[in-house]
Amino acid sequence: MEEHGLFPALADEFPEQLAALEEEHRRVEAVLAEAGAGAPPDATWPDRLIRTLDLLRLHILREQDGVFPAALAALSTEQWEAVEAVRARAGTRMEQPAG
Repeated sequence: MEEHGLFPALADEFPEQLAALEEEHRRVEAVLAEAGAGAPPDATWPDRLIRTLDLLRLHILREQDGVFPAALAALSTEQWEAVEAVRARAGTRMEQPAG
């Protein structure tokens, strides 16, 4: 929702900050994808996971303390409606039964 809703609406004002947050999303996704079929067998996995969880905690704080307040201050009603439309589409896909 962030990358398709909030981030594009704020991209003109905060391009470097949003690029960094998107890169953090990729880093977290990559490590979590390694565990898609269970914990990887290599000995470095626990350390990589702990570092990734630390990154995720800091990332959430950056969004909570930076992106979300910036969005509240900067977005117009029309931009919020566009963000809400993205959220609605994401919610619809997530709520569909698996199978």
